Amino acid sequence: MTLSARDITVRFGAIKALDGVDLEISSGSLTVVLGPNAAGKSTLVRGLAGVQSLEKGMVRLDDRDLRTVPDLERAARIGYLPQRAGVSGPFSVRDVVGFGRYASRGGRVGHLPVEAAVDRVGLASEIDRPLTELSIGQQQRVGLARTLVQIDPSSKGVLLLDEPFSAQDPHEIERVAEILREFTKAGGAVVAALHDVSVAWSIADRAILLARGRVLYRGDAEDVLSPARLGELYGTAFVLSSHGPVPASRGR
Repeated sequence: MTLSARDITVRFGAIKALDGVDLEISSGSLTVVLGPNAAGKSTLVRGLAGVQSLEKGMVRLDDRDLRTVPDLERAARIGYLPQRAGVSGPFSVRDVVGFGRYASRGGRVGHLPVEAAVDRVGLASEIDRPLTELSIGQQQRVGLARTLVQIDPSSKGVLLLDEPFSAQDPHEIERVAEILREFTKAGGAVVAALHDVSVAWSIADRAILLARGRVLYRGDAEDVLSPARLGELYGTAFVLSSHGPVPASRGR
C-alpha cells in the first residue's frame, strides 16, 4: 500500500493552510507530523483521508486518484480519527465502536470484534456507558477502537490520526503507542499529527516537519527530529536528552 500526496494545496479564504505538499506513506511505517499551531497538521490529515477539499493537487491510494476509489473500499482501507469524536446523540461506547463495522461488506463484520477493540483500548468496563459521559481522553480511545474494528492492518490499511495522545495520561499514552506499533508490525501504516516531540521521538520511524502549510523536512525520524531542525521549526532551542530532543529551557 502507498498513500501519496502530490502538490496538494488547501485554502481557507485568504489563508493557505497547505501549500504544495508532497509526501508518500508506505505499509509498515509509523509517520508523525509535527509543527507549531496553525502549521496545517490537521488539514493535512483530513486531506490524506479524502474529507478535505483540495484547491489543487492529488491524493493517490496506490496508483489511483483517491477521489475515484469507491466509498466502501476507501472506508475499508483508510481509518480517520479527528481530535474530537464528533458524535452526538444517545450512543453507547459499544454503538460508536460498532460503527467501524459498516466499512465491511454487509456492514456486519469488522477486523476486530467490538468487545475486543474496546478491551484493547482499556475501556471494557465502560462499554455500555453513553459516549458523552466519558472524559475527552476516553472518547479519543473509543474513536481509536472504532478504527481497529474498521481497518485490517494485514490488508495494508492505514490509520490517519489527529492528536491521538493529546488528552491521555502517561499510562494511556503507553497503551496507545503500543497499539500503533502493533498495527504497523502487522503490515498497516499510521500517520499521526502530534504536538508532543518526546512522544513523536519514541514511536516514529518517519517524520514530517510542517510550517505554514509547507513541508520543512521529511525523512527518517532520527534525522528529522534533530535539535537543530526542531529549533528551526519551533523557534526555540532544543537539546538531545536520553529521552530524545527536549527544549533547552527545561533544565531537568
